[in-house]
Amino acid sequence: MFLPENWLSREPVDEPVYLDLIDNLYKTYGYTMFVGLSYINLGDSVRSRGYAVIDGRIEVVCEKVFPSKAVGERGRIRGGEPGRVVGVRGVIIGCIACVDIFYPELSRRLVVRGAQVLYNPAAIPSDRLGLWWSILRSRAAENIAYTVGVNSVGVEYPDGRFTGGGSRVYSPSGVMLEPVVGNGVLLYEVDLSELVRVRERWAFRDDLESDLSKLYIK
Repeated sequence: MFLPENWLSREPVDEPVYLDLIDNLYKTYGYTMFVGLSYINLGDSVRSRGYAVIDGRIEVVCEKVFPSKAVGERGRIRGGEPGRVVGVRGVIIGCIACVDIFYPELSRRLVVRGAQVLYNPAAIPSDRLGLWWSILRSRAAENIAYTVGVNSVGVEYPDGRFTGGGSRVYSPSGVMLEPVVGNGVLLYEVDLSELVRVRERWAFRDDLESDLSKLYIK
């Protein structure tokens, strides 16, 4: 289960309170959960942080490296650490926070570490959905990875715009996947063998993982 950004609140939440909440969600539904992003009060700072609950274990999977200028985050929260990859039932997933998807180096950093799926919890306004979709599609093709963009609905920007949903999944060949079922929750079937088929045609990921490329992606 993948959740969007600010699904709970736009106000900072104390970390112990938040961890207790997502632990209860896991116990209620039993799914492996990537719980989007929330403003987390860590005591000495507030960060936009994403967690995952895997087999009952809660861990940090990403923080927003570059807080959003458009929504005034840079005056309220501190930039965090780049996302990390985690293994879930044989699938390697990397989390990249909202606007950080616009920085291609951050996605490539995850792919070098083996990510097969790039998960992007976001809060994108309706008038910017087309741009966001094009970025998700590009990140999928250039990295030969699935991209999972999960957008919030009805969250208001300071300038009056609202986030517009439009969550999407793109395949390693840049093709948008259609949901299997859509009734409040979108369900997708992902074929990991597609990663192998695309790598047989395109060398983008092989070149990215080469020694030369690693000189530029620390």
